[in-house]
Formats: sequence, C-alpha cells, structure tokens
Amino acid sequence: MSAPSIGQMNIQRVLGIDSILGGAETAPYIDANGDFVDEAGFFIRAETEGYITYCPINNKTDAEAITKLFEVSYNFVDPEVCRKIFAAVTPQTSPALDMAEGIYVGWGV
Repeated sequence: MSAPSIGQMNIQRVLGIDSILGGAETAPYIDANGDFVDEAGFFIRAETEGYITYCPINNKTDAEAITKLFEVSYNFVDPEVCRKIFAAVTPQTSPALDMAEGIYVGWGV
C-alpha cells in the first residue's frame, strides 16, 4: 500500500486563486503587486501543466523565488510549503513560459 499524498489526508482548506487573482475570497491575500501572499504558508497544485513562480516559506525575499513546472494534479502532491505565488512567471524568457492554470492553494498540517 502506498503512502497517501498530502492532498488526500491533511489539507483542511482549499482556495482557487486563478486569474491571479480576482474574487472576494482571495482579496485579503493579494499584495500591491497582485501576488498571492500568506506568510503562514500553504501548498500549491494546478489543474493544467505550466510554470508557477513562488517563494518557499523559508525564502524571505522575492529574489529567492523559484520558477517550477507544475504537472496536472487534483491532489496536493508537492510537499513544499510556500509563502507567495507571483502573478506572472518570472523571469520572462523567450519563448515565454506558460503559466499553469487552475491554481489552488491548500492549508493544513
């Protein structure tokens, strides 16, 4: 029997943050740059394959951001706790990296 993923056991609250990031539920988490921020930490998943630029919880400056390819997942399988998702993929490249869509954040233990 394989171990359950994060998304199957410990996520207690999920919030869709797409179209970074409109809506009343996401408004408290949006900073002046339009980025999603929660310094307490959260997990990320995406319903389409694409890139997301984010900062893990221990990376306290935006200069320490990571751009990573997220694969399609309906469970939270990436164990990294994050503090920020940028509204756009950075750095800009040529050809441009496609941002993931259907982005969800989850909070839990």
